[in-house]
Amino acid sequence: MKTELDPSNAPHRDTLHALGWQDRVLLAPMSGVTDRPFRDYIRNLGQGQVVTEMIASEAAIRQVKDSRKLNQAIDDEPGIIVQLAGTEPDLIAEAARIMEGRGAHTIDLNFGCPARKVVTKASGSALMRHESLCADIFETVRAAISVPLTVKMRLGWDDQSFNAPKLAKMAEESGLNGITVHGRTRCQFYKGQADWAKVGDVRRATSLPLLVNGDICSLADADEALRHSGAAGVMIGRAAQDQPWLLDQAVDHLAGRKPRPTPGATEREAGLFDLLERMLAYHGTAHGLRQARKHVSSALVGIDDAGAFRKAANTTDDPSVMFAVIKDFFAQAAACEQATPKSDMALAA
Repeated sequence: MKTELDPSNAPHRDTLHALGWQDRVLLAPMSGVTDRPFRDYIRNLGQGQVVTEMIASEAAIRQVKDSRKLNQAIDDEPGIIVQLAGTEPDLIAEAARIMEGRGAHTIDLNFGCPARKVVTKASGSALMRHESLCADIFETVRAAISVPLTVKMRLGWDDQSFNAPKLAKMAEESGLNGITVHGRTRCQFYKGQADWAKVGDVRRATSLPLLVNGDICSLADADEALRHSGAAGVMIGRAAQDQPWLLDQAVDHLAGRKPRPTPGATEREAGLFDLLERMLAYHGTAHGLRQARKHVSSALVGIDDAGAFRKAANTTDDPSVMFAVIKDFFAQAAACEQATPKSDMALAA
């Protein structure tokens, strides 16, 4: 049964619209995944707001290496939300000013990344261990930009430091406009289950609009996450790789509309080809193929006998071979789909 938010807690639609959250469904920022081709692909599917990959603030200012392409990617991207990471308030603020000048609709602060290479630099979720530094970042960046400012965090560093409610209140007092909480601690990484009820404790600590994130892999999950957390909407991460159509379905579902059906083999093939063509055009053949492999693997999740095809598609340096292997695989999947009752289909969501 679909859950309705308590009207006393639900932010006004104009507030969500100002943040770019009006559809109540966002694609999570994922390093190495939510690059420009993938974001354009998701937009082309229909609804839901996208967020850039995490961009290191120093690199954004210096325009070095891959960050140059990350920065350039947003220049003509409508309504884009840019996520920034860093540890020095002034540098994050300067990067935020640059991104605002390049057309960013909203700036999001990364206080949630659990990756070792990020936290060893005291960035990402490691910031949650230094509350005074968090406050400095909130205040400095807020004073530097006029566009909405949000933060994405985890529940805390570990089970003994559940301080997301306190940081959320600090964010509100510093003038931030919204919060996203992944329902795990940093030390959990992605193990166990996201605790949506604990995200509800963050909801009760602040009146800011809140998104709940973590383990939202279906429309039923979205309902349960909202019911337990009292959040205004959901942020969908890893599941959007396997089911990129889930964002569009979730937007309709949460708006009370009938979602479009889960695509069958033929539609999934067309979608994957569209994404791969975008990646090759954007990144070039060699790098584009390397980047595409993770998406090929995800696109075949849940389909019977995909292992051999996945290996064949992901071990070639020739785009034409990759496309031929995928085409052959989906032709067999479509034939199986037509011959199998819907209740038993291997392509079921």
